[in-house]
Amino acid sequence: MAEKKYTHKIVMFDVNGKVRTAVFTNKEKAESFISTAFNEEYKLVKDSAESIFNIANIVQINPVEVID
Repeated sequence: MAEKKYTHKIVMFDVNGKVRTAVFTNKEKAESFISTAFNEEYKLVKDSAESIFNIANIVQINPVEVID
């Protein structure tokens, strides 16, 4: 399987204080993730690595960061 190059990430904290990191292949996908997370219709959202996040359990979403 080919390894994907992730260029952006979003760090989040859940209700238990655990750090959750979503990774993305470009900034547009990361910004779309944040928009979707704030849409009340969606409770589960995916990142570019196909990880699923339950937004109902997230208490803080930090801005998009560039991965060095």
